[in-house]
Amino acid sequence: MLDILLDILFPRRACCLCRRPGYYWTHSPWCDECRNKMKESTEKLNTCARCGKFLADDQPLCSECQEVDPPFAIARAVGPYQGCHRQLIKQYKFMEKKFLAWSMAQMMARVVRENGDYWPLNLVVPVPMSREGLLRRGFNQSELLASRIARDLKVRYDPHVLLRIKDSSPQRELSKEMREKNLMNAFVINKPERVKGKNILLVDDVYTTGSTAKECTRTLLKAGANRVGVISWASGKGF
Repeated sequence: MLDILLDILFPRRACCLCRRPGYYWTHSPWCDECRNKMKESTEKLNTCARCGKFLADDQPLCSECQEVDPPFAIARAVGPYQGCHRQLIKQYKFMEKKFLAWSMAQMMARVVRENGDYWPLNLVVPVPMSREGLLRRGFNQSELLASRIARDLKVRYDPHVLLRIKDSSPQRELSKEMREKNLMNAFVINKPERVKGKNILLVDDVYTTGSTAKECTRTLLKAGANRVGVISWASGKGF
């Protein structure tokens, strides 16, 4: 309701991506041309059937999933971590344009709703940040997305069941092997009875190597969760 009121009083006068002049709203922050670019960039690429990475060829699985089966049941993203999708997540995450979360979450929820491999669902959980990370950034981008996705899907939301107890080095600066080591024992479950037997949707902003999503999934499954599906805004390329 507040978003609608602010849109009426203070409409945005440029597309958040290309800056095309016009009137834009929280529910539609980009122009038709940028919307079409995002759609086209996704339609041209095949995805790994397990982790959802975008592939350049027609193989059903990326090379990593061919070697090691991931712990989650399914992972998908709205689009590839490039072009408009990458630009949007950077604006949202680092420039604190929180109004973008509404449309982004709506598109993420649509991916989940239209893919039967996610269902049934009992609980939506965001990838947590450490206390130190939260103080540095000021908000948890995955938590805001997850709350709106849960509302859209009409599934219970719990931002406190999965906790991060270890502040780690920025993942983007590390190799795949170092990312996994960096995240070891970084997550714990608050009250395991909240996840026992549940089918969980884990929400993250970006899936690159998948180290964070995999470690969160292992923690949830170890605590008794039945299965975990992962949804993110953007995913990296697989080979």
